[in-house]
Amino acid sequence: MKAEPAGSVFAWALIVFVVAAPLAKGGNRALPLAGLELAAIGFLLALALRHVRRQAYAPLPRLFVAALVLSATYPLLQLVPLPAAWWRALPGHAPYAAVIDTLAGVADGSQWRPISLVPAATRYGWLALLPPFAALLAVRVLAPAQVVGLLVAMTIVAGVEGLVGLLQVVTGDGSILHLGHRDTFGTATGTFVNRNHLAALLAMMLPPVVGLVVYQRRSARHGGSRFDTSGANLTAQRVLVVASAALMLLCLIFTRSRAGIAFALAGLACSSILLVRARGGARHVGLVVAGIVVVGLALAALIGLAPVLERLEPDQLQLSGAGRLALYAAVLDGAITFLPFGSGLSTFASVFPRFQSSVGGAVYDYAHNDYLQVLFELGVPGVLALVLFVLAYAARLASLVAHGSERSFTLLQIAAGVGLLPVMLHSAFDFPLRMPGNAVWFAILAGVLLHPGARDAASIRKPSSRVARADALETGTPA
Repeated sequence: MKAEPAGSVFAWALIVFVVAAPLAKGGNRALPLAGLELAAIGFLLALALRHVRRQAYAPLPRLFVAALVLSATYPLLQLVPLPAAWWRALPGHAPYAAVIDTLAGVADGSQWRPISLVPAATRYGWLALLPPFAALLAVRVLAPAQVVGLLVAMTIVAGVEGLVGLLQVVTGDGSILHLGHRDTFGTATGTFVNRNHLAALLAMMLPPVVGLVVYQRRSARHGGSRFDTSGANLTAQRVLVVASAALMLLCLIFTRSRAGIAFALAGLACSSILLVRARGGARHVGLVVAGIVVVGLALAALIGLAPVLERLEPDQLQLSGAGRLALYAAVLDGAITFLPFGSGLSTFASVFPRFQSSVGGAVYDYAHNDYLQVLFELGVPGVLALVLFVLAYAARLASLVAHGSERSFTLLQIAAGVGLLPVMLHSAFDFPLRMPGNAVWFAILAGVLLHPGARDAASIRKPSSRVARADALETGTPA
């Protein structure tokens, strides 16, 4: 049974869902997050209906399926009530049992309780997983041409985020463009509250932009896409994509996010290397990357780089590094205390104060290291899910680079895969994927990386060159 692409209504609904995800404070507020969760349930039901109608869904790699299942089910297991004696014996739970005995008495201490120390927070955190899960699964049923349209829409939105961020820097802290956000300290935050989260989104999108430029260039040589009715349309689309890229890189600099800037440049470098190495390669990738970087830096120099460079001074780096190391040591201490089961998904903000005596009295809602926070909250199963995801990611990306065919869409998949790398690295120093908007965009790029492409259609032989035939099949035009 052959997998069939989704219809245009489904594709447009997914585009609206993805575009809207970061617009209301990165989706990290109760109302916008509830909207994303309801939409995610709708997409999951639509995918289930496709299965009922016997429309095939291209299988995911086994490693990734294991990571997905473990990520979705273990937080639910943390909510299963356990006998009081078992709960008291769990690592790290003894102090809480003592408090219950003191305040509530022995009768209350005999109640069954779940592994999670804050069940309501774990339920909230599990529901927040629905939007990225739905986004990842939904994008894989789109036709390649629909995926290209989605990535173009994301690029334009990221460019608008960049433009808003630059206007925030120019107009100052009191500007209405800060959307009610306080304490931005003259940095670009876009529609996010935290500059680092905007930086993560922009860094994530730069490699896919390079892939889009390469894809459009190759598609133009082989008849274009059925959505491009004229050369003028294709040229306008290219200009829009490149302009968005320049705005993204320029705004990224003025977020003053050291990790965001560093990992964005690393992502661009990796995209240049991997796209050139891919078979059917992209000879002009290096020029595209260099052009984006040069234009962005030149515009940044015209605006003024002094505030940005101050953040890179050795004293500033040393001060920030010392504080982070102390925080990480305290988080690791707490994580070891709760091994192997963890304290419960999304319980960090409530549980960490028990371990933060060495880092002062500041409020830490997050560990500023997603990997340590996963270990703290989900224990060994959470780390195992991360390892499985990284292995699946590396295997898929290596397969596309080593055995990628002449199809242009393969190059776009490689670029999307490289776009995940800056966020994965950034997550070791911050919490970008705790923002629902970023999590949805990250999941979309992961879904593009894992997309089946035009594999089914590629078996149809047509009297034309291999490159022209493959490009025509994935764009819907005759070769």
